Amino acid sequence: MKTLWLNEIARDLLALGSIPFYFLVVIRAIIGKYNIFVYQMVIAAIVVFILYFIIKDSNLHVARSLVALIFTSLFYKEAIYTTFAGLIWLLLLLSAYHIKRKFAPVIRGVAIGILSSVAGYYGTLYLL
Repeated sequence: MKTLWLNEIARDLLALGSIPFYFLVVIRAIIGKYNIFVYQMVIAAIVVFILYFIIKDSNLHVARSLVALIFTSLFYKEAIYTTFAGLIWLLLLLSAYHIKRKFAPVIRGVAIGILSSVAGYYGTLYLL
């Protein structure tokens, strides 16, 4: 029973790095006309997609969730939000490991998330 409960929570946390959730965030930003945020998220999504073919066996839920964490934290500029989102993201990392029991794909997902976030941030500066 406890394992089923943990698995359910782990899957729920990983959903924060899903493609539908990622684009819900982007579409909401488009509606609000937050162009810089939209550019950052879209550029980062493109880089995540490209790196998926270069860095094999990566956890892309981890990568997308890190991108969302970084850019939403920069957008809101609130320590409370960043702290809470960071704690949720750390739980997401534990969930990614719990579900697959492999550490390397999680680390590769973090690397893709970092690289994509850097590309999204500086790519947006280049566009503006």
